[in-house]
Amino acid sequence: MWSTDITYTRLAHGFCYLIAIIDWYSRYVLSWSLSFILEIDFCLESYNEAIEKYGAPEIINSD
Repeated sequence: MWSTDITYTRLAHGFCYLIAIIDWYSRYVLSWSLSFILEIDFCLESYNEAIEKYGAPEIINSD
């Protein structure tokens, strides 16, 4: 089972967004990505990277 979440921090001229995908069993961060724009592309990039490296999980838990 994988878990994913997005968080952000305020910068001088906007925000920076971080997505991380974590394996619940190992607690290993499988993939992460940063973006200055909150759009789906950077999320899908992280998902695709994790699936390429580790295969598709049975369950992905997200908010």
